[in-house]
Amino acid sequence: MEIGDWRSTRDLNDLYRQIRELGLETNLAELDAFGFTVIEGALSPELTANLRDAVVREAETAFAAKLDVEREEAHRNWKLVPYLLYKDQLFEQAVLNPKPLALISYLLGQSCLLSSLTSHVKGPGGPGLLIHSDTANGVPGPFSPYAHVANCNYALTDYTEANGALAMIPGSHRHYHQPGRDQIGLDGEARNPDAVAIEVPAGSAVIWHGNTWHGSFPRKAPGLRVNLSMYFCRQYMQPQENYKDHVPADLIARHGADSRLVELLGANTVHGWRDEGPQFTPRSQRAGRSWHA
Repeated sequence: MEIGDWRSTRDLNDLYRQIRELGLETNLAELDAFGFTVIEGALSPELTANLRDAVVREAETAFAAKLDVEREEAHRNWKLVPYLLYKDQLFEQAVLNPKPLALISYLLGQSCLLSSLTSHVKGPGGPGLLIHSDTANGVPGPFSPYAHVANCNYALTDYTEANGALAMIPGSHRHYHQPGRDQIGLDGEARNPDAVAIEVPAGSAVIWHGNTWHGSFPRKAPGLRVNLSMYFCRQYMQPQENYKDHVPADLIARHGADSRLVELLGANTVHGWRDEGPQFTPRSQRAGRSWHA
């Protein structure tokens, strides 16, 4: 079917054409049917390795410890490395990757915001990450069928169940609530029988609807499982990390004040005014703007 310039789907026509051109129609169907999808080879081998090195470098600084991706044993379970976007220009490339961003935009609309860019650096041992839905931040149940939030998780090391892979509950985006206490386990007798290990090679992207129940298995082997978690929200949600008040001037210079990245960081949001009242000029173009050098 040829996608026309239909007035009733004005915000969707160009996006769907892009999804078709990128070869993502099957991924779109999987998102609708199962609540998640995988894009293998979403990152080039070179970018995968460089992002992994950048994450590990920031983790070593944050944890004040040397880490060994292949043989680590001292770093147990998982620990969050937050606020990565401004640490290296490589992270800008990850956010703007056309294929994941097209699916995220389909789920949340073109006006969506980057909520956080973090890594869950996981060593052996511990319980992993218990099953949950990302539709939180005060959203009461029952959840809506449409997504308030969505996630793209890049595997920067190979994902296997023994290595601490993501776990998904297919179809759980239609439950419209958080899992019960008897449904959150991922190890031993407490394991949710519906949990599926997302075993994919490094460089893959896993994208899911915010309602979808997911977690991650405990790592059983030495070494580290390294990911990059890109969490997005609709414009009316509160982002987890504060970007819009702290965007570096050099990022604006590289991408442009009206670029998609600057929009994802909240440049065009109206809310948050003071004496000046609501401003409909993009934040990055206003006199006295608060962008930081």
